Amino acid sequence: MLKSALLLGAGIAIGAGAIHGLHAATGAQVYTVYEANITDEASYTKALPEVEKYIKENGGTRVGGGFNKTKLISGQPAVGNRYVLVRWENEGAFDKAMDAGLKAWIDKHGNGARQILVEGVEAK
Repeated sequence: MLKSALLLGAGIAIGAGAIHGLHAATGAQVYTVYEANITDEASYTKALPEVEKYIKENGGTRVGGGFNKTKLISGQPAVGNRYVLVRWENEGAFDKAMDAGLKAWIDKHGNGARQILVEGVEAK
């Protein structure tokens, strides 16, 4: 009985992990919001073609943002001066871009940047 319960528990855990992985690879679109406080705009701008390549080659589309392209509506003041909104086919595409060099690019050029991943809402 205990052995059966352990096997059932292990099966549920494995199944849940597989479903999560499948959802990440084929699930809903996701969006990332990138925020950075860039102090050398010229040098950063020079490096942008490389990051655009990582985005496009992995199913991402830049849908908004740039230098000083935001407007605070309410809340605490913004931390950065560079915001970029990117739509990805799914979370797996974003993960692939990060592994392909996006993470390394952000670490090198992002000056303490942060990203937020938001799952898209299914159109009805």
